[in-house]
Amino acid sequence: MSAATEPTAAPHVPDEAATAEDDTPLVEHSYDGIREYDNPLPGWWAAVFWFTIVFAAGYWVYYHVADRGSSKEADYRSALADYESKRELRDAKDAANISEEALARGARDPKVLERGAAVFASRCASCHADKGQGLIGPNLTDLYQLHGDTRMDVYKTVSRGVPGTAMLAWSEQLPAPDVAAVAMFVSTLRGQQVAGKEAQGAPVPPFEP
Repeated sequence: MSAATEPTAAPHVPDEAATAEDDTPLVEHSYDGIREYDNPLPGWWAAVFWFTIVFAAGYWVYYHVADRGSSKEADYRSALADYESKRELRDAKDAANISEEALARGARDPKVLERGAAVFASRCASCHADKGQGLIGPNLTDLYQLHGDTRMDVYKTVSRGVPGTAMLAWSEQLPAPDVAAVAMFVSTLRGQQVAGKEAQGAPVPPFEP
């Protein structure tokens, strides 16, 4: 009985594309016997690279050598000065809608006072305590006042703040109706005499209901 013959594998024909010589030069170094082609960078990539170098050099000369461009700090100072220069116009516009009589009327409106109390609790209680008896800020329930003696004075203090103190200009952070409402609410605290921080400022009469 003759042994079965195993099929003979077809001879491997080398791929002409794989064996063709590549004219691309190889780099000198190798890693674990592996060498890489020395392919040049794409033209667009090289152009972007050189543009960034030229731009950086021009930026340095323009801003730091010639001192021609304005810095972010200078832009901020200019914008702040412009904002401050218009403060009087903004105050005059607000004052056109706010008066002693309007504040007094609002102080008798339960809905306005509810709104003002909510703003006071969220924004003012951290400095004036929950009942207005004073912590960092003065006691708002006694018969003394640091800045003026009228409801308009209270409104201006809330709206414009007090430079050099922790009292912020709330008109820069709150809508105008909220500023007015909290000023109306604060005016109702005068004379409640809640025990708290010692009196500050000048004596003032209680507001008429």
